[in-house]
Amino acid sequence: MAIPLRPRPGLDAQQRRFAVLFLGMPLARKLIGLQAGLHLGGSKLRALPIPQPDEALAKALDDVTAARTRLEEWQEEADSLLASVFLDRTAAAARSRIIASGRGLRLRVEAASLLDDLGHTVRTRFPYPVASRWREAEAQTSAGPSQGAYAAVLDTTEILLCYTAQLALALASSSGIELGSATAIKDKLSAGRGGPGFGDWAFVLQEVSTSRKLRALPPGHPLHDLRSLLDNKETAQARQRLSDRRNDQAHLRRIDPVDLPRATSEALADLTCLLEAARFLADWPLLHLTTVRWDALTRTAALEYRELTGDHPVVPTRTMTVPRNDLEAGSLYMRDSDHELHLLRPFLVGRDCPTCRLWSTFHVDRAPKEKVILKSLEHGHVVEDASPVLRASLEHVQLL
Repeated sequence: MAIPLRPRPGLDAQQRRFAVLFLGMPLARKLIGLQAGLHLGGSKLRALPIPQPDEALAKALDDVTAARTRLEEWQEEADSLLASVFLDRTAAAARSRIIASGRGLRLRVEAASLLDDLGHTVRTRFPYPVASRWREAEAQTSAGPSQGAYAAVLDTTEILLCYTAQLALALASSSGIELGSATAIKDKLSAGRGGPGFGDWAFVLQEVSTSRKLRALPPGHPLHDLRSLLDNKETAQARQRLSDRRNDQAHLRRIDPVDLPRATSEALADLTCLLEAARFLADWPLLHLTTVRWDALTRTAALEYRELTGDHPVVPTRTMTVPRNDLEAGSLYMRDSDHELHLLRPFLVGRDCPTCRLWSTFHVDRAPKEKVILKSLEHGHVVEDASPVLRASLEHVQLL
């Protein structure tokens, strides 16, 4: 006997899909008591509590559903192409048409398969500062162990920690959360003892991974993903080993050429561990807003922006419309998996580098009187900025 199920008035399509998904799960069968083929009655169904997703889970499910729908469309396209193989007059004509028509399908599958390769994902989907450093490390290590390859691995590690720490500082600041690690960076900058480095970025991420202040944030807040970067033993130990290697290198305790192959291999394995834990960065593109036009009638802003994803800064300009009037042209933003934009200024700023003439991202490195020295994440080049605006913004977020 079939039992018809009709949704209550007011349920949207998303809630209905979630209910149907739940009813098909083994957990629902267990709660109903459907064991060993027992009879299912309407009274048992009426008594079954149907969970509903919160906003963050609902958005995540929508993304997966959209991906599944797209894959099903590709499968239907492939089935249709296969079914048409006997429609041509000759085998040669069929072969030519199948190859030409199936080219798009094959390229899609090849591109999707590459995303299983972590190196390809970092190089093409991670934010530009990390992706560009990884490209250098990948190229150097592919040619065999060398001092350059070893140094490139450590440089990539530092920039990965630097970039994620800057995100953590910006997100904590905008959420009104004070971090002790930010105070330590402020003290270092104010005292003129040199700029923050590997240890400071690690301190920020360690605090984020253990801070109780962050537990009150909404479940979908991006700081929760950053908390996961160093919150397990494996990644914490990998980070510590790389930190020790960086410290040895900075104090001229160089790797002996005999030990270089093993050291490079071990350092690369530890970096890979950290990159794997940071896969969420592939869902957080770095955006440089170039134009913002506010429409007071529609209460929306039309944006022109560059999505700095992958290992090259030359990217096309794109457009989108958002219902916000607090966005800045010229500033960097991180777009999270819920498509919310988070301002990164002044923790990260984007501009042309006067040394290499390439567009680069910078963080504050030193702050002597009446000027700020910025350091490029991509090349390590520095630039002086005597603008009172930058210094005032650093004071506003309590970095000075």
